[in-house]
Amino acid sequence: MCMYIATVPNRNSPSAILLRESFREGGHVRTRTLANLTAWAPERIEALRRALKGEFDGVSGDLPPTCGPIFAILFVLKQLADRIGLTRVLGKERLAKLALFLVLVRVAAQGSRLSAVRWADNHAVAETLGLGRFDADDLYAALEALAPRQAQIEDTLYRV
Repeated sequence: MCMYIATVPNRNSPSAILLRESFREGGHVRTRTLANLTAWAPERIEALRRALKGEFDGVSGDLPPTCGPIFAILFVLKQLADRIGLTRVLGKERLAKLALFLVLVRVAAQGSRLSAVRWADNHAVAETLGLGRFDADDLYAALEALAPRQAQIEDTLYRV
């Protein structure tokens, strides 16, 4: 199977630019049109043409491969916390977000507060929870702020 971009004459109208695939069926080569790209910008069509030819397969020798922060696990855990009402009960201030982070990181990767800070360095904490830089002392401060409210938070969660 092969995918390619074809320019097809269209009688008195401008040529159609189609994304096509060719394949074998019963000893014969068949083609199938997957999409009409005529409305696409020319640079976009050229980029797709180059991608189909494999020109972007290797990493350029000038640029080392890079990886962004890990996103999925924290995002899913945050969605679950939203669903059960934990984020609503904790609140929206910075200490509440730190407390939520402590809960989520405990589920994702057990360890000390310092290991949680190190874990955050590789995960999308700012993007997912809206938290800037923090250290272990900030996490301990969040725990201290939550301690007096623990019974109230638990009662609220049990009622939800």
